[in-house]
Amino acid sequence: MPSSPASLPLFPTSPDTGKEPARPEFPSPSAPFKKQLWLCLDFYRLPLEVFSDSDPGRAFAVLEGEGGGLRICQCNEQAARDGLHPELPLNAALALSPALEIRERAPDREAEALNRLAAWACQFTDMVSIDSPYRLLLEIHGSLKLFGGLASLCRQARLGVMEMGYTSALAVAPTPRAALWLSNTRRDDIVTELALLPDRLSELPIVCTDWPQTIRERLDAMGVLTIGDCLRLPREGFARRLGPKRLKDLDAALGRCAEARHRFVVPPVYHGELELLAETLDHERLCRAMARLVEEMQGFLRGWQKGVQRPVFAFVHGDGTQRLALGLAEPSADAAFILDLLAERLENYRLEQPVTDLALDSGLLADLPGSPRGLFADTEGTGRDAVAGRRLVDRLRARLGKEAVNGVCLLAEHRPEAAWRFVEPGAGCGQAGNPGRPFWILQDPRELSCRDGRPWLEGVLEIVEGPERIETGWWDGRDAARDYYVARNQTGVRVWIYQERRSPEQWFLHGVFG
Repeated sequence: MPSSPASLPLFPTSPDTGKEPARPEFPSPSAPFKKQLWLCLDFYRLPLEVFSDSDPGRAFAVLEGEGGGLRICQCNEQAARDGLHPELPLNAALALSPALEIRERAPDREAEALNRLAAWACQFTDMVSIDSPYRLLLEIHGSLKLFGGLASLCRQARLGVMEMGYTSALAVAPTPRAALWLSNTRRDDIVTELALLPDRLSELPIVCTDWPQTIRERLDAMGVLTIGDCLRLPREGFARRLGPKRLKDLDAALGRCAEARHRFVVPPVYHGELELLAETLDHERLCRAMARLVEEMQGFLRGWQKGVQRPVFAFVHGDGTQRLALGLAEPSADAAFILDLLAERLENYRLEQPVTDLALDSGLLADLPGSPRGLFADTEGTGRDAVAGRRLVDRLRARLGKEAVNGVCLLAEHRPEAAWRFVEPGAGCGQAGNPGRPFWILQDPRELSCRDGRPWLEGVLEIVEGPERIETGWWDGRDAARDYYVARNQTGVRVWIYQERRSPEQWFLHGVFG
């Protein structure tokens, strides 16, 4: 009588020898498995890296435990060179490294950092799932063409992680469970075909499954040391001894059953915080530490396809918080540009006390500006020049101060002195100016002398056009009654002059044409 399906081994024995297990030949997977490819980023050093280590030459460690049971959870390279390692008791660690900088593990900070990393990862795909406490899963099959293929996408993800100052293991597999297990080897591993998973997973030790310690001890007592050993066991016996959940984990890893993953929901605005290991007033160190938050925000903005126009940087010290807002001429999602502006502002910014913590708020998000493009190739340079011009305005405002650089807005007003006002650079008023007016208007009209009743400016002025009568402003106490003329002097310079209609009917220079 044939065996029931439930008692069949996961891998049937070879029909030729009857001794060695044959590699499985899976039935054709369903459509979802064919089209999925999962990237796992394992931030296994997150307990250590949620703190900003601005001085890598200082030994630093994160502790876990309570009371007298405090022990090393993770430590940096300098501490490792001093002989420290995970699970080492605190007293022994201090004996080996008396100058050791320590912090207690901060699970809340780790969770917040992982959420910000998930928002950063949304620049690569809209399907990001958090696998607590350290890992992110990204379904990237639909993003490969956009990012230039799998190798290019992985390279960009790896570079982004490094620029933020984090460490991660990277693994790619056709199923999320397999990607998680492969990432536990702490080395990059990529499997793109479902049929290749059994060979690769079979080599992994049981510890890579993240199963509870009791389950691993039971398997170890049975001589089951690898996932491949698990797959050779009869399904019915495996489920009876270890529970159906472990069997389901194996099936999910191999793509035999679907595994639901919770999709991360990106928040509407970015907010990040970072604790410094040592308080400082050094602007360069503060910029280096703030770079992590700005890089995180850049990924967040790319996911939204938005930019920021007024990010707010916060510097926390013993007596409170100082906030520094950057006002940009146009929305931007460029981390390098924003960091350059921050460095410019900090050069002339006075911090009241040494800073202990940093924070960054994106503020309301705004649509990114489009680059103007024309029918002809040479017009692309015009778009680049426009972007460079707007960035120059931002740099000047960061260096000279917000009040020193402004835009000018024309108003629907006849009086030249009231026909404009200062605005934020790039802001418009929706009003058209008078095209007959000169570009250069004197702030205070200059009184002209007269010769034989004719206005004089380095010679007698020749009237070319006019008069244009302006008689208005009675309602605000600055009423004007003038006749304006376009005139030309003996060297050919065109000027804008007027004569007061009230006694003594004096002449004034009010503008110069280009």
